[in-house]
Order: sequence, then structure tokens, then C-alpha cells
Amino acid sequence: MPKTLRSRTAGVSLTLVTALGLLAAVGVAAARSNDPAPPFWSLMRSNVGESTGEYLYDSLDDLTPGAPASGAFAPAAAMLEGTIVGIEPGIAFGSDDGAGTAPIVGYDDPDAAVRYASLVVRVDRTLSGQLGLGVQNGQIRLQVEQPNHTPLDILRASIGSAGHGLFYVHNALERSQAEGRAVPQALAGYLASVHLPIGEGVFVEQAPGEPVIAPLMDNPERVDQILNGGPPPVEEEPELETPRPPKPSDFPHGEDPGQTPTTTPVPDPTDDPDASVVDVPDPVTTDTPGHTESEPEVDTPTLGRLLNRAMSAA
Repeated sequence: MPKTLRSRTAGVSLTLVTALGLLAAVGVAAARSNDPAPPFWSLMRSNVGESTGEYLYDSLDDLTPGAPASGAFAPAAAMLEGTIVGIEPGIAFGSDDGAGTAPIVGYDDPDAAVRYASLVVRVDRTLSGQLGLGVQNGQIRLQVEQPNHTPLDILRASIGSAGHGLFYVHNALERSQAEGRAVPQALAGYLASVHLPIGEGVFVEQAPGEPVIAPLMDNPERVDQILNGGPPPVEEEPELETPRPPKPSDFPHGEDPGQTPTTTPVPDPTDDPDASVVDVPDPVTTDTPGHTESEPEVDTPTLGRLLNRAMSAA
């Protein structure tokens, strides 16, 4: 075969291989694009700071607008049935010191310590109370913490599973004013535009007829208490390490444990009454995680049952 024909044959073969490779890559990308998006709340609650401190209310009745306010907790301004239809940028802070003192930074600033996204909630029905500031075209923006490593476009792709449910809310600026808290001028406009989920009071069905979830509550026992009337969670106290009492072999022979040795004599094993006892050192712990028990599952009501119960308390 002439050299030119061999060169052309090799060129055609290389072109075919390249084309087939591109087609395969396009096929893989197409297959991936058809993969179902992960559930919205599994992304939204990933690596988000957990709630801390003691609980300030005991039941949904305490969240209902018009409920008696305790000295530490006030009920929501409105209880509504709504549908999460979108997610938008909210606000970002350069530290986690609290909104009143933390510096505001750009939402996409890589040095942002805390970001709050705005869930766009279509208000289907106001069940109790009254909505004030921040209602636009029958929608409110609900402030929720956004995971630092989950961008908004990923969250938007899963917004269809964010759900429809029951929301206990209060406009952020109005709540600050009602509680007598000073509002920095730089925050006033933002706070007027968003609502807060009062008492983590967001209860949604991810698909019609499914039991509700409480995505803002971190503790399954807390979910069981609020939705099923279970006992309040028991806060576990940290275990105190019991020091091992000293043994005679811990001290040089003939020395009083209460005295500071002036010299360090080499102990004679024959004089040690515990010489035959092997002193096993305490086990060394490592950072390697072992087997961890999965969180207990909680049987929760359907949205219809929860709405009926909430309406009876309103």
C-alpha cells in the first residue's frame, strides 16, 4: 500500500475514534442530565449549623398566633399553608457572631462565614394571624441558612421536592421591633423583606400524601415531641473521666507519694511488690470514626392531619 494511502487510512481511523469518543461523552452527559435530582432538603441541611440551647416552647400550640407569650418566647405572627416555589440569594456575613454585630459581606464572597438564602413561599392560605411586611404578589421570602458548599444552582435544580406545608412565620423586622431589639440601618431593608421560621416551624410534605418532615429540626426526638406529643428530649450530660488511682508501682521504691523526689532512682524489680503485675497502658484513641448508629426514624402525620390539628388550636 502506498505511504500516502496508509497515512489517509490512519487519519480516517483517528477521526472515527475521536467522533465515537465524543458521541460516547455526549451520551454519558445526556444520561447524567436525566438522573433525578437529590431531594431538596437533603442538600439544604447538609453541613448546616445545628440548633443549640434549650427549647423555648413545648408544642405547636405555643407557636400559634395569639398564644400567650412567655418571657423568653413569642408565638408566630402568622400560620400559613404554602408551597415552596423558588430559592434566591439572601444575605451573607463575615463571621457567625450574630446578625447585629457580624459584618455584612457579598453573597458570593468566598470568606463568608454564614449565608442565608431566601425560600420563595407561595401563600396558599393564611390559617391564623396576619402577615405584615414582606408580602409580594402573594409570596413571602423565608430566611434559611444555606450550606456554604452547596451553590444556589444545585439547590434550584431540586426545588420541586422542597414541598408544600405548614409554616409559622414572622417578618424579621417586625419581630425585632416587637422584641425591642435595635436594628442596624444596614440590615433594616433586608429584614423588612424576609420572614423568619418561628420555632423552626416548617413542616412540609415532599410529595402529595407523604408524611410530613420537619427539615429545620435537627433532633428526631424533638420532632417526635412536637408532631406526636412524645416526651421532651433528654439532654445528655458529658461523662466525667474517673482518674485511675495510683498504684505502688507508679512510684520509686521507698519513696513517699506525697513527697517530691530529689533524685530519680532506678527501681529494683525484685523490691516491687507489683513486679509480677503487668501495667497495661490505657488505650489510645484515634480520630478514625467507628460504627455510628443511624438516627431513629419518626412516624409523622400527613399534612392533612397536621393542618386539621393546627386549625383546631388556632
